[in-house]
Amino acid sequence: MQNIVQAVLENSALMPDKTAIIVDDKKISYQELAEKILTFSGSLKMRAVKKGSRIAIESDDLISYFSAFLGCLLSGMTAVPVEKDISIYKLHDILKSTKPALIFMKNNGENYEDFFTGSPVPGKITCPKSGSIAAIIATTGTTGKPVQVAHTNKSLLAEAQNLSGGTNITSQTVLFTNEPFDLAVGYRRVFATLYAGGTAVITHKPVTAELLGNYIKKFDINAISIIHTNINMFLDIEDPDLKQTLGCLTAVETTVGPVASIQIRSFCRQYPSTALYNVYGTTESGCILVNCCSENPVERCLGKPTVHSEVFIVDENGDRVETPNQYGYIAVRGDMNMAGYYRKKALTEKVMHSDYIVINDIGYFDNEGYFFFVSRVGDIINVDGHKISPGDIEQAVSGYDGIIDCACTAMEDHDNIQAPILYVVCPDPDFDFDKLQNHLKQNLEYYKVPKKIIPIDKIPRTATGKIMRKSLSMPKKS
Repeated sequence: MQNIVQAVLENSALMPDKTAIIVDDKKISYQELAEKILTFSGSLKMRAVKKGSRIAIESDDLISYFSAFLGCLLSGMTAVPVEKDISIYKLHDILKSTKPALIFMKNNGENYEDFFTGSPVPGKITCPKSGSIAAIIATTGTTGKPVQVAHTNKSLLAEAQNLSGGTNITSQTVLFTNEPFDLAVGYRRVFATLYAGGTAVITHKPVTAELLGNYIKKFDINAISIIHTNINMFLDIEDPDLKQTLGCLTAVETTVGPVASIQIRSFCRQYPSTALYNVYGTTESGCILVNCCSENPVERCLGKPTVHSEVFIVDENGDRVETPNQYGYIAVRGDMNMAGYYRKKALTEKVMHSDYIVINDIGYFDNEGYFFFVSRVGDIINVDGHKISPGDIEQAVSGYDGIIDCACTAMEDHDNIQAPILYVVCPDPDFDFDKLQNHLKQNLEYYKVPKKIIPIDKIPRTATGKIMRKSLSMPKKS
């Protein structure tokens, strides 16, 4: 198999009437999806668009978006996903860097429907080579300005195989997700489901427990994928009927960050029949580690490598760390790795070494081969020689009564000496901060106790839920 399109076309031949994608009240079967893919590809050919051209596609009308995405891949084009309702400034940056031959947007450029009304690809269908560039995906920009990541047909297929195998997505899966579909975290869930022959239920609507309950009943959903910060939605439900409905799920997958042990224990106690997966990956490398938290409820554990992933730890010199429990940089080798940062050779060479990628995260592995997350490289706080992960402090606050969200970062004095500070979201105007400080003193080493605790209205996060630590300052609560 050369690419993800081939899998979709094969599934359309095996089960043409099965529903492939549901978007709110619209749905499309595998046969209908295949016809749209072939027609879109034929329209590109009729307009003499050269192979390898970039095609910008807005993730607004999701059925058209995914049909066009796959149609680009079949044609040997490079899909450039664009955020729904993107700002003019971000759009300018994407168009300037990728120079697309065609732009599909609801208010500008081409109209999807004009490319779905032509004739399918004439003659024998030939899938493009596995090594050709298939998509250019923007990172979330957590640690700085977003960059464009180039993926091949081979890497997109390996990503789908890693995710479907790691979280047990099968032809019986009806998976819900509302994660941003222009980003890797969103489209990968859909591709993994289509690869396996399942049904993807997707929406732009904000996820709530009530929405999930309604969708589960309406579409027979049995699995969902949410960002890790939404796990509390399952834990705070008081309605017994809604809790029973959510308890019918066979699997819940959390992405982007680790789930706190207190949340894992609470979830497993309330939903004993539901498998809880935590998936670790990056835009550059896809899903590379999966932990089934319901079987292995260990704090900050990323799990074990997926089928195409060889994960290991390297030191500052790039040498492989063979000793368990020794901190280093997480590195990965495998077919799902990116081809490189688009037109950024120096940046690519900084993270790609020979045939593996070094990720900007610090971690380690234990004696049983499980990998653990410590911190992002730039997030480490140095207190009198002690290296502190902000996550350790955030985990100590997780589940504390009255705290909705929190984030830890470093403050520096005039001598550049660092100390941790903690931002908390707490709606109660009479919240007892002294009591929280005592709680942290009892549960953390002395050097990890925050120097200050600052109330804040909202923790700045990316669209995928990652904390934007550089955006935190010293605000007063409004």
